[in-house]
Amino acid sequence: MNAKVTKSGAREALAQKILIGCGLFGGLVGAAMAVLDQQGVVVPRALLALAAIAAIGVCGWVTVIYWRNVDEAAREAHKFAWFWGGSGGLLLALPILAMLDTPKLEALFGAGGDPARWVWLGVFGLLLLQLAGYGLVWAGWWLIRRR
Repeated sequence: MNAKVTKSGAREALAQKILIGCGLFGGLVGAAMAVLDQQGVVVPRALLALAAIAAIGVCGWVTVIYWRNVDEAAREAHKFAWFWGGSGGLLLALPILAMLDTPKLEALFGAGGDPARWVWLGVFGLLLLQLAGYGLVWAGWWLIRRR
């Protein structure tokens, strides 16, 4: 029994290290992109695309390792939070759809502009809403079940 607890504890520690490592990696990439942008360095789109594909592959591999090392309660919390929180976050964007052909949308976000900016704003806006909903529901899951 003691060996099982030790193995489980080691797996949880590995899962936590993976999460911390992913956060640090994302922060470093973001900081590097900001420094390059401030210096006026333009990274070719093909290189950015290849780096994004490589990062997605590595993140997928790391996610599988994390998922195999986390316990069942944490898995259920993630699934519940992503389904309800992520879906709820998407619902928060619905009022914007009602304003698509109205002057209120331009008043809210500004008139004209680069179409690429609007696409990025939309994609990352939805992602941010989903992650915010996920985080709130995930925290609620654990607060309700704390001992």
